[in-house]
Order: sequence, then C-alpha cells, then structure tokens
Amino acid sequence: MRFITIAFLVILVALCAVLYFLPGRIMAPHARAVESETIDIGCDVAATTYPIWVLTREVTAGTGVDVTLLTPADAGCPHDYALTANDLLKIGKRMLLLFANGAGLDDHLCKAAKSVNKGVLVVDTSAGLEVVGDADEHDEHADHDDDDDHEGEDHDEDEAGEHHHHHHGAENGHFFASPNAARKIVANIADALAKNDLQHADAFYANAEKLDRQLETLANEFKTQLEPFASKHVAAQHNIFDYLLHDCGFELPIPIYAEPETPPSPAEIANLAKEFKEHGVKVIFTEPQYPDELAELLAKETGSTVVKLDPVASGPVDPPAGYYVDTMSRNLELMKKALAE
Repeated sequence: MRFITIAFLVILVALCAVLYFLPGRIMAPHARAVESETIDIGCDVAATTYPIWVLTREVTAGTGVDVTLLTPADAGCPHDYALTANDLLKIGKRMLLLFANGAGLDDHLCKAAKSVNKGVLVVDTSAGLEVVGDADEHDEHADHDDDDDHEGEDHDEDEAGEHHHHHHGAENGHFFASPNAARKIVANIADALAKNDLQHADAFYANAEKLDRQLETLANEFKTQLEPFASKHVAAQHNIFDYLLHDCGFELPIPIYAEPETPPSPAEIANLAKEFKEHGVKVIFTEPQYPDELAELLAKETGSTVVKLDPVASGPVDPPAGYYVDTMSRNLELMKKALAE
C-alpha cells in the first residue's frame, strides 16, 4: 500500500510538471484576470481639444498608449465647432476615455461623442479649477447701450453682427493658457489614466510629475517677470489669456472679439479706441486663431503695440516633446518685452 501511495504521488508531480511547461498552460482564474487587466488599457484614449491632447501626450509618453485628437489640430477653440463625419469615425466602438476641457467649452463635442459611442467616459480635466473672467466681468469693459434689448438672451449668435464684445458662453474655459492651471489639468489626466491602465500607472505619474515641475517653474517665471507690469491695462482678442494674466496680478484684459465675417462698425471701433485711451492700453495681445486687422487698426488709432501670442489652442499635427512648455516660454519673452516698453 505504501509503495502504491508513493508511486501515485510521483505520477501526480510528473503530470503537474508536464502541464506547467505545455504551451498555453492553464492559469489560475485570478492570475488570468490580473494579466488581462494590465496588458491593455481596456479603452481608447482621446481628447476633445488640441491643448488637452498635447498635455495628455506628455503624460502618456513612452507607454505606447496612443491618444487621438477628436478635432483637427488647426481647429482652435471649439466654441462653435461641429464634429464632422471623419471626426466621429475617430470615436470607434470600444470604451473611450475622453479627456475634455470642461467649463462648457466642449460640452457639445462630448455630447456628440456619446451619441455615437455609449461607452464614452468623459473626464473633465478642469475639475478643481476656479473659473474666472465670466461674461459679466467682461461686460464691465463693454458699451451696454443695447443690453436692455438682449437681457436674458444668449449673446453668442445674436450679437455676432451687432457689437464686438459678444461672448462664447457665460464661463471661461481657457484654463490651458495658464501654466499654473495646466498643472491641475495634468494631475487630473494622470489620475484618470492610472485608474484605467495599472500597468503604466507608475509611468503616467512619473511623466506627470516631471511635467508638473516644468509647469511650476514656468508659472513662477511668468509671475515674477510680469507682475511688475500688472498695473498696466492690456487688451486681447478674447478671454483666452484671462487665467494667465490673472495669475500675474493683472486686471482682466479688455476684449475686442474681432469676427472675420462681421467687421465692427466705425462707431464700435471708435468706442473701443476711446476705451483704450481711457484705460491707457498700450499692448494688445492677439493669437494665431483670429485675424488681427482690428487689433492693428486700434493700435494705429491709440498708439498701442500688437503682440501675437500662441495659447496652444492649435498647432502642428505631430508636436515635439515639450511643445507646450516651449511655446509658453516664448510667450513669456514676447509679453515681457512688450510690457517693458
């Protein structure tokens, strides 16, 4: 009996050894689940806007995780952008982790994405950030002669041809143009990615921490180098630079909101020129996404200087590593030079 028991044990051990070394060997259920969970992120990753896409690419660098940009790289801020058939094809049918700008800037894009793919999981990258520079604050600069006629209405479309102080909604979602706000955006992106891809979580956080240090340094440079000029009034094409200037101690810039298809009337230009002179505006910040004819005209009328900055609202289809930090660093040099004159 003892011999039979020993022989049985030997055969059992040998059988286990053979099964272990067979291709496609059987794994414990828990081991299989863990391996499957860490091999694939389990969903596609996309971003609604160019700046959020650029920052997400920095966080995923070196992990093999591909990030899709939902809108064209040259689309700029998507206030009125409607996703095309080609854009919608990017959404796919798998679960989609969609990084959104937030604060109402791209709600319509997220809604469209969800209508195509019920598995879209929207991540608000602006969560935790305080909104500044809403429509009411900007209207302090505007001529309110026609306010009574539009009280309670959405001015986005109605005022396009009536005056140049119209707004793109009640909230300002241009957090990305501030390196300080971008730090929170990056942290939110890293957290969401890490929750959906345990295998690369450490890499996501390492990339995010590296980028955060760069953004912190840049934000401090902006504040230190521009704060001495904070008593000066400046103007901008729209509210995209509010957060950046707010971080540096400036009052909100006077917006001009030039619309290429509806040029402002001579009376409106005269009112703006008067406003500039009253506030002593000497610098007008423009951006690549908008024509600057109105800014140049106002500069000629008031003796102001036009300075074109790049808020990273659009850019190259394959931006190099460090694109955001490098671009914002160039903005700092341009702003410092203009304000010092």
